[in-house]
Amino acid sequence: MADPRTALDTPPAAPSSWKEYVFSAIVVVIITVAGLLLSESYYVSVGLIYLLAIVLLCLRVGRGPVLMAGILSAFVWEYVFIPPHFSFAINSLQDGLLFGIYFVVSLVAGQLTSQIRAQAQDERRREQHATALLHLTRALAEAKTLDDAVFAALRQADELFGAQTSLALTDETRKNLTSHFASSYSLEEKECATVEWVFRNQHTAGRFASNLSDSTSYYLPLVRENATIGVLGVKVPPDHTLTHAQQNLLEAFARQLALSVEREYLRAASEREKLLAESEKLHRALFDSVSHELRTPLAVINASTDSLAGANPKLSGQLVGEIRTAVRRLNRLVGNLLNQSRLESGTLKPRLDWCDAGDIVNAAVESTRDALTGHPLTVAVPEDIPPVRADFALTEQVLANLLLNAANHTPPATPVFLTAGIEPGGQRMFFTVADRGPGFSPAMRGRLFKKFIQDDDSIAAGLGLGLSIVRGFVVAQGGEVIAGENPGGGAMITVYLPHPPPKAATQA
Repeated sequence: MADPRTALDTPPAAPSSWKEYVFSAIVVVIITVAGLLLSESYYVSVGLIYLLAIVLLCLRVGRGPVLMAGILSAFVWEYVFIPPHFSFAINSLQDGLLFGIYFVVSLVAGQLTSQIRAQAQDERRREQHATALLHLTRALAEAKTLDDAVFAALRQADELFGAQTSLALTDETRKNLTSHFASSYSLEEKECATVEWVFRNQHTAGRFASNLSDSTSYYLPLVRENATIGVLGVKVPPDHTLTHAQQNLLEAFARQLALSVEREYLRAASEREKLLAESEKLHRALFDSVSHELRTPLAVINASTDSLAGANPKLSGQLVGEIRTAVRRLNRLVGNLLNQSRLESGTLKPRLDWCDAGDIVNAAVESTRDALTGHPLTVAVPEDIPPVRADFALTEQVLANLLLNAANHTPPATPVFLTAGIEPGGQRMFFTVADRGPGFSPAMRGRLFKKFIQDDDSIAAGLGLGLSIVRGFVVAQGGEVIAGENPGGGAMITVYLPHPPPKAATQA
């Protein structure tokens, strides 16, 4: 198979040079000198040698030199070799017919042989172009990303045409062009104007083109479905040119590259559609969960309000307590949704200050007292524990969510433990919430802190936001959350927060 790099080495038919005419004349002279060494009776053989030379010259020189050699050899043969010698007179009808036939045969043979040679050159050129397109198509098919495809196509064009290439592609709006990093030369301001013209008008321009021919490069639009998605530029050396066949090959390159770019755009659009579908599915799940979570406390509030209106004083206190419990549950639900929104939007900014660890623990326990009803709670916070530099509200919410998680996912009467202390080495303070429940299932370990994740075996289901918010709040304060198994059975989650010494932190 022909090397595609030789496509530039096979130029189309061009006017013959003076060297080809000189070469043809020399061949006629050599045959003439050789024929003078033969007997006069061999003049017919000399004519056949001339005819053979004309055919062989067709394989070496152009049509003009061949015709010149045919005419020259005919008259030299008649003047020098056909009797009478050194005269254009022909004494016999046989010699006249021989000369006429030779003259016609030499011209026809030269013409036909030149046509065959030109056809062979065209076939070779088409094969080279087809090979180049095959290599390009293979490179585009094997590319895993659009950047890989563009890089492979531009480097192949650089090698094939001995040129530098540039590519500008549209953005998602299909209105603006951006130069691709794989381009082998940068566009100047004047060239950018030419590229913009090509993009708007969908026509070739620049050097070798009829439009904006004062540019230094040749530019082709990448068009798909009557829309321009990019512009390909080719910059050949000043002493080189692009033939019509090479321009056609470049247009084929542009079409293949446009097809690859469009395919990548369609793939990206498909991915976006999938993401939108998943997002829509997630929103539906969220709204279903929210509606389920809101329905229970709202029903409790509604029923308690109706009962409270006609209840005797003995039941009023109990109903009011149920209403307050339902309201706290709603507040926690709405708070979790708002906190998750703050985390995802990046607007969460911790306000770090020196806080008393015991106060944080007491606030978290107080806010979850109703949920912990029926669960024995053991709190162990050393009296001499030093202050921790943290955001009081965020840290309280972290501990409250951990306590709620323990209360909601363990059987009634299951004990819950909350401890705090300083890690050995004094670099971090920890808060640990543990229980004696079933612990974390193997399927939950890898996705424990992801949002909207629920354990199918859990006793109480929710939105699955609590632990996701815990991790977000802790990471925002520079801390770490680690989940594990309670040595006595059950689950254990430990929160670590940085604990620089107060004096060092103040000096910093």
